Amino acid sequence: MDQLLKPVDQTIIHADLRKINFLAKLLLMRYIFLLFSSLLFLRAHAQSDPWTGVWKMNLKRTNQSDLQFQIQIGKPEQGLLYPAVITIQDRVFTGVYEMLLVRKSEYQLGIGRSKYPLKETPFKLGIWLWYLNGTLDMKDNQISVNRLFIDQADFWMRGLYDDDEIFVVPKVMLRDFLYRNKITLTKSANKAFPDSSAGRILHPETSKLYFGIYDRIESKQDNITIRLADNERYDKDTVTLLQNGRAIFTKEQITDANRVQNLRLDTGRNLFLFFADNYGNIQPNTGNLQTTIDGKDYEFSFGNRYNAYATFIVADIYHHPSKEPAPDTMVNNRVTTPVASFTVNTADIILELRDTEIQDGDSISLRFNGQWIAKGFPVKKAIQEIPVKLKKGENRLLFVADNLGSIPPNTAELRIRYGNQVKTLALSTDLAKNNEIILMLD
Repeated sequence: MDQLLKPVDQTIIHADLRKINFLAKLLLMRYIFLLFSSLLFLRAHAQSDPWTGVWKMNLKRTNQSDLQFQIQIGKPEQGLLYPAVITIQDRVFTGVYEMLLVRKSEYQLGIGRSKYPLKETPFKLGIWLWYLNGTLDMKDNQISVNRLFIDQADFWMRGLYDDDEIFVVPKVMLRDFLYRNKITLTKSANKAFPDSSAGRILHPETSKLYFGIYDRIESKQDNITIRLADNERYDKDTVTLLQNGRAIFTKEQITDANRVQNLRLDTGRNLFLFFADNYGNIQPNTGNLQTTIDGKDYEFSFGNRYNAYATFIVADIYHHPSKEPAPDTMVNNRVTTPVASFTVNTADIILELRDTEIQDGDSISLRFNGQWIAKGFPVKKAIQEIPVKLKKGENRLLFVADNLGSIPPNTAELRIRYGNQVKTLALSTDLAKNNEIILMLD
């Protein structure tokens, strides 16, 4: 009994407590590490574009070698224009081509007509590549080609016996693959896209190659009138038009009823994506989009020989707004939301604005102490600076949305540099709400 009541050794208790405390710290550190890793993964996953990467398929063919087909899709420009490289290869033929894809919807990319050959041996496919058209449709982590079928064209078997008749069989096999075979691809990698290809495809002004993007048009107009026409006659041609991803009309049959519309341009870049949804009763689709900008007439036509049997045309219009201040109604008719109020130690500050997400045509106007100091200022991925000189005491910066861009609301990251210090703030404005920042100068 005396032994049962014997005091416990305090040294043992303290040692055990130290062990428990050490293990608890290890578990806590492990939990924090796992949580941080999960957050990084989720962030990276959320920011990744589902289309970007390498997509492959392997076609088994009776009495012939397998055909390997691959599409490598690069990161999109403005979330809408995707550079791509396609590779077609079997035992006889190898072809590598640059191509443009254009976002039609969340689950559809339009396939460009022009395929620029980087490598093609031992023969050329030429205009047979026009058969690879229509859209890429995403479903269940796969993408499939949804064609606009060409069944009345005069180039059906042109070039079959060119070069050498020994290639007739592989030519016919490739022609049939491009024209009628079911094409479904699965993502295999997230390989980086070559910069040289992206530059040639997305910027025709540097490469002089035409992938479906017309040369940029500069506009000082706030609004444009578009006219929809059919180059031949009304034969049930159906078209879709998007402005910076927003639908102007969707799968509209060209008739007298929808010929004219008035549109407001976003500040900065406006990408008008004009899609042929079918080839009508008389192939191909000959829809024609017409407009007048700063006194000059422009047209974007599927009837143009460079766009024959194309799935889309891209008009690139850059809008430079007038420099007049925003009307006071944009202030008085909206709610002003305070964002921050703090003290600075220097009169000379720098405002740095940028879009940390997708550059979608957002623009803002800035009023400083009751005076407009910036009007129609485009918010871009690259940082842009606005120098400001403060007065003693209270200074008010008011940020007003000129538009909503293609992805509402109008958002921006603002960095305020004063002396050796930097303050970073998130702005979020719309057509009903302004943001205000109060700066106190000692």
